[in-house]
Amino acid sequence: MSKLSKIYISPESNYWKHKKNKPGQAPTHTPDSVECHEGQGLVGDRFYDFKKEYGGQVSFISEDALNEMSSVTGHTADPVVFRRNLLVSGIDPLSLIGKKFSVGEVYFEGHSDCTPCAWMDFAAGEGTYKWLNKNNKGGLRAKIIKSGTLNVGDELKIF
Repeated sequence: MSKLSKIYISPESNYWKHKKNKPGQAPTHTPDSVECHEGQGLVGDRFYDFKKEYGGQVSFISEDALNEMSSVTGHTADPVVFRRNLLVSGIDPLSLIGKKFSVGEVYFEGHSDCTPCAWMDFAAGEGTYKWLNKNNKGGLRAKIIKSGTLNVGDELKIF
């Protein structure tokens, strides 16, 4: 069974548009639930209502891939440092590109890969960026196509 393991939201980006070695200091919150609005994103997140038809209203990353990465690189970084919104287990998020799926009552459409940036070595440890890119494990960008509330533990289902 594929499920939602953790939710991450942050009011600002700590890396995007920041100079190398000077990340922002915006906190990342880990609520047990979050409201999701169709076409807008996760309430309280930095990409909420970012721009019309934005394909990255929400981002997913695989807990399984991060565990594998940790065993290979030796880095045991908290998944919060990867700056993805939803940590899922039991599925490769990139298998959802071009597909419609749900997590609990919220419906999504997989849009594109969420390619990791060079900040990954800074945030999670040397070699993280290379491993994520080489193995295509940076995550998934998706659009919200039906509003609702996400809850940690919700099951992920593909249509």
